Amino acid sequence: MPEKTLGLKVERKDGERIRKALVEAGVFDRSRKISSDASHVFLPILEIDERLAAKLGRIGQFEMVEINFQPEEKAINPEDILGFRPSFEIVGDIAMVEDRDAERVAAALMSTNRSIKTVISPVSDVEGEFRTRRFRHVAGEARTVTLHRENGLRYRVDLEGAYFTPRLGTERQRIAGLVRAGEVVLDMFAGVGPFSLLLARKGARVIAIDKNPVAVKYLRENARLNKIVDIDIQEGDAAELAIRSENQADHVIMNLPHSASEFLNPALRAAKQQGIIHYYCIAPEVDLYRDLALIKSEADEIGLEVEMLYRNTVRSYAPHRYNVVIDFRVKKPDLTLRSLT
Repeated sequence: MPEKTLGLKVERKDGERIRKALVEAGVFDRSRKISSDASHVFLPILEIDERLAAKLGRIGQFEMVEINFQPEEKAINPEDILGFRPSFEIVGDIAMVEDRDAERVAAALMSTNRSIKTVISPVSDVEGEFRTRRFRHVAGEARTVTLHRENGLRYRVDLEGAYFTPRLGTERQRIAGLVRAGEVVLDMFAGVGPFSLLLARKGARVIAIDKNPVAVKYLRENARLNKIVDIDIQEGDAAELAIRSENQADHVIMNLPHSASEFLNPALRAAKQQGIIHYYCIAPEVDLYRDLALIKSEADEIGLEVEMLYRNTVRSYAPHRYNVVIDFRVKKPDLTLRSLT
């Protein structure tokens, strides 16, 4: 009989979302099989810290258990071949790997995952006006365009022409759980549409803005691909276009983590009374929520109040740096509602 190992007992309805969060955090124990009973699933894990436990608790209730998980039939994986665990992301059928040992990692990935057709490696950080990355071809088909599936939707994306990461899939689902049909959502940096289309499918009235013409091209294509017609797609500068929705948005999504703070003023103005802004930034581990002061200062300058609702780390971005989300409610005095100056 296998020895008892650590796991999470979760209700069936929350099982898949928590499993995905565990996988994204790198703590799902792939060497053990998931088990279940009539009402719960049992997910094998390696270990979780307090921060991850708090994040999982916001997805659904869970209980730490030690049970006899059956061993998973071991298939050869890249770590077996390489002798170390490589860092990579998969978007559609394209794997993005770090430049170090890129050719060896590519060979290991393609030999163990037949769905990977292309391997590329970034040769730049996120850069330029449109916040894109440049890549070099490492192995397989020489292309950067792929079709990615997430949360029941399909997204065609050119990874060199528009920024996209699959590591926000769980976060996008969290936001979808907060938005109700009929609410107005302003997505200020929509990219190829992973927030916008998910929320539009739910029945929200989405205004999707992006300055990058390549991103907007794929956003329109992805709307057609998923048969979503009730969405307002706008190409242009978010600082200018957001003002057209002044005092209208129930939710404002600010997923531009390197420079969202520069757009706080138009976002605050676009939010309606009691509207909620979902703000993303990159922050050091020692001061994760430093942008709270920026948010409050910007609101004070235009005579508004903000109420913090939620804050969390979304993903690790670099050593000791994290992608952080801060949700806050905007409170507007009656005078401000009539005329913001």
